[in-house]
Parts: sequence; C-alpha cells; structure tokens
Amino acid sequence: MGEPVAFIFKFNNGLIKRSLDGLSDEAVWTPLAGTGNPIGWVLGHLTETRGGILRELGVKFDPGWGGKFKRGSLRQAPGAYPSRQEIEAQWQATHHPMRDAFAALTAEQLAGPATRDIPGAVTFGDQLGFYAMHESYHVGQIGFIRRQLGHSAVAG
Repeated sequence: MGEPVAFIFKFNNGLIKRSLDGLSDEAVWTPLAGTGNPIGWVLGHLTETRGGILRELGVKFDPGWGGKFKRGSLRQAPGAYPSRQEIEAQWQATHHPMRDAFAALTAEQLAGPATRDIPGAVTFGDQLGFYAMHESYHVGQIGFIRRQLGHSAVAG
C-alpha cells in the first residue's frame, strides 16, 4: 500500500517541476479572473500540507510560514508571502524526507487506525491515500492555471 501512494507523491514532484518551468514570478502569482488562488499560493499550500504529512510520519519539517497557505485563509498580496524561490526550495526540501518516510513505513503502521478525521479513512494507509488524492487535485489545478495563463500543457 505504501509504495503506490509514495509513487503518487514522487510523480507529483515531476509534474510540479514541469508546471513551474518557464513561468515568471509574475505568472506564478497571477490569479485567474482575479478570484482563484495563484500557482504560488497553491504550491505553498501543498508544501505546508506535506509538512503536516511528514510530521505525522515522525519527521520534523516546518517551512516556517505559520499557516499562511491554510485552507480558507484570506489571500493577501504576493508580497505578504515567501518568495517563489523560497516556496520552491521548501517544496523540494520535502522530496527526500517523503521518500525516506514512506520507505520506512511498515504494514502494521499502514493498517493502524487513521489519526485524522477524514471521511471514509479507517486506516492510516487510507489517510495517506487521501493525502495523495488531495495533493494530486491541487497539482491538476496548477497545471490548469498554467494553461489558462497561456503556457504549454504539463502532461498529455
């Protein structure tokens, strides 16, 4: 169970890298129609979320942003957020710890009870599957925003 979910996170690393390729800092902070979250915000959200996943897996990781990218938070001007370079660096800093934490998971841990209240998640493995789906949903949003900003497709 852990290996397929770990693969999804690893695959998303490559999709994010391709999504950011060729984008200016301005494009990363351009919201669609002025209402949606821009790519920079979504990537910050994913990075903070991965920090939470890592902590649940027993790894200390905190990008130090104090929840600026938390679901439901009011979007601020781009200058109120970490720089694109810092967000990308923290995102990349999750790659190896995620790989190592997934490699260390045991069948017993995956079969253990979910530690968060996620609809339908009974086991910790279910919970990790939800996290992979959540991240993939947002990776898709980033690809969509990229296309709407006039850039090439990321996949397909």
